[in-house]
Amino acid sequence: MKIQSLYLKHFKRFEDQRFDFTDPDTGLAKDLIVLVGPNGSGKTSVLQAIAALVGNATGRLQMVTDLQWPGFNLALAGGHWRTSPTIEIQVEFSPEELQATQAFWHQGLEGHGSQPANDSLVTLQLQNNQAISGSLAGFSQFKGREYATKILDIESYDIFKKVGTILWYTEQRTSTSLTPENSESILIDDDLLRDRLAKFETFHRRLGDPEVSSRLDQRDFFKELEKAYQTVFPHCIFDGLQPRQGIDNFLKTPWFYLRNGQGQKYEISELSGGERAVLPILMDFINWHLHHSIILIDELELHLHPPMQQMWLRALGKLGSHNQFILTTHSDYVESIVPESALVRIEE
Repeated sequence: MKIQSLYLKHFKRFEDQRFDFTDPDTGLAKDLIVLVGPNGSGKTSVLQAIAALVGNATGRLQMVTDLQWPGFNLALAGGHWRTSPTIEIQVEFSPEELQATQAFWHQGLEGHGSQPANDSLVTLQLQNNQAISGSLAGFSQFKGREYATKILDIESYDIFKKVGTILWYTEQRTSTSLTPENSESILIDDDLLRDRLAKFETFHRRLGDPEVSSRLDQRDFFKELEKAYQTVFPHCIFDGLQPRQGIDNFLKTPWFYLRNGQGQKYEISELSGGERAVLPILMDFINWHLHHSIILIDELELHLHPPMQQMWLRALGKLGSHNQFILTTHSDYVESIVPESALVRIEE
């Protein structure tokens, strides 16, 4: 699932503008698009329009207005133009996605809802606070991951390599904004983050048991997350859980420690701003097993030193396969390593 084009009319600052995200040689959607331009030019608005429509189509959002993103208010989006806004998105599906979505529907949902179509291109439009397409069958193509989730009990996690979804990260992201699998908003504080990492580590240790490790559908989330973390922060090691000193509540989750490249140990509550901006995205990739997905990230460079900004951009391509990244940036360091063909310049 990738965006080929976006058309905005009377949406926020855009009177009438089309964005083409295809490769002129192949006609296929690009894997990387980086939006650049001054403050107020509308970079974030482009991400919001995509998140709202595709998020609704995939089931991440029940309605377009459910999108929680600072600065997004659909009721006011066309106010400047005194009319309702138009959003139209052309979405490209790979043959593998189409085949998998059909198979998952037949396997677990035949007789429930429309059979997915087999169209390589589907157009989404905004209508009455909902994303619509030309047919229910075309709209059902966006439900591949939802179908896969329903048959997960009889399949392995590998089914998620075949179908995608959409995730978005606002400029407000921190370690307390980990994106949930459903559309409900949750807050994840340091204690809850420790709890999740503790479960990952506990299972990692259990994989030494032949009875557990012999199960083909078992994934070592702990090692996968550590490996992904090291693509951005080299030589960082997950030291794991250690008992807290001087606590009288035995139900409290122990401290979770990391160790940096200089051998210095620090607790999860001591993460730097850059680490807090990156960790939620990495955890989503590991938790969701993301492939064939659209990933929107506002201000990629958030809280990162210039060399780390470039490492983070390069690391994205190693997270999953066949994903499309649509990013915004104000960083010259990020822009300097992005091919000109991947840059979309938005003027004031």
